[in-house]
Amino acid sequence: MTGRFISTGSVLVDLPLAMPHLPERGGDVLGSAQAPTPGGGFNVLAAAARQQVTAALLSPIGDGPQGRSCVAALAEEGVEVLLPLVAGRDTGLCVTVTEPDGERTFLTAPGVEDSPTRAQLDSAAVSPDDVVYVSGYDLAYPGGAVLTAWIADLPPEARVIFDPGPLVGEISSELLVAVGKRSDVLTLNEQETAVLGGASAIRALVGVRPVILFRDGPQGCLVDEGTTRTHISAPAVHAIDSTGAGDAHTGVLAAELLHGLPIHEAVRRANTAAALTVTKAGPATSPTREELEADRKS
Repeated sequence: MTGRFISTGSVLVDLPLAMPHLPERGGDVLGSAQAPTPGGGFNVLAAAARQQVTAALLSPIGDGPQGRSCVAALAEEGVEVLLPLVAGRDTGLCVTVTEPDGERTFLTAPGVEDSPTRAQLDSAAVSPDDVVYVSGYDLAYPGGAVLTAWIADLPPEARVIFDPGPLVGEISSELLVAVGKRSDVLTLNEQETAVLGGASAIRALVGVRPVILFRDGPQGCLVDEGTTRTHISAPAVHAIDSTGAGDAHTGVLAAELLHGLPIHEAVRRANTAAALTVTKAGPATSPTREELEADRKS
């Protein structure tokens, strides 16, 4: 294995809140808070790095306290930060509200990560063996057009994984289609699939190239390869917190592709990783490779 997992997914700081339910507009609800923790693209990178692949972040980080806390956390996971810190600006913040059934709602205020420059992106030499991750958050940000143009110029052999994410409805259709058609894997949850009009509409939108993964939480994942569709189930678990489950799925999927697994087996292991993630509280609870192997053998 010579390739790297390179994430363009922006990293910011999560402020996790546990609430009995969401308030009505103008109302208030009493709950509890956890300590701020790095989130966003951090969760995908941590999930991949824990599967013993080389992982690197290609997205701006500010030199304020939030940015520096993200850099420290990435270093603890063994993730390389490819860009120097941006002086005079800080990284953004995301308030994550988790309800008792594990469902989560996000309120995001981006920082320096919302506007990568072409020079920053070009500073990383992407090889044909690399897997590049793209998040829909970054296509919805002001720098979305810059990121899309850079993706179009990647080596044709480099694999691209695209997760449109919760802001899929805010992404320009031009950018969404361009990145979708260049992707090798497009991964969406049930809500994101509905926003785009369903499975058939998405296939018509992005064409024949990508394998499309329709994630359905505890039900597993439908793998659409264009001419065939295969459902791959997920282990049954008691969900505590679904925050980061999709990120864990994507990070482990990318790592397993780098390890040389075929798509169906990579999805199966990603399903298991996501299931293990929701059994723990917090946004970055993806299992290590040892934990994933132990669960597979049990």
